Amino acid sequence: MYEMIVVFAHWCPKCNMMMPLVDEIENDYAETLQIQRIDAEEHPNVMEQYQIEIVPTFIIEIMGNEVGRMVGMIGEEIFRRRIDEMIQKR
Repeated sequence: MYEMIVVFAHWCPKCNMMMPLVDEIENDYAETLQIQRIDAEEHPNVMEQYQIEIVPTFIIEIMGNEVGRMVGMIGEEIFRRRIDEMIQKR
């Protein structure tokens, strides 16, 4: 199963705008994608661990190996297409 790590901050307007789409993705991809939400303020070590400079950041992994990432505000069609491309890489 793939995992999407969503690194966000509650004060971030772009993060808050993306979260309903993340919820939809979680439902639509439930059989292939598990989503982990990480608040950057509560877990600053994650920012360093994943070398993240901008929130929101969306990282797709399989078995702990990154297969791709997206950063910032992303339209639904592009977001879904990129997820599909990353999942089909394997």
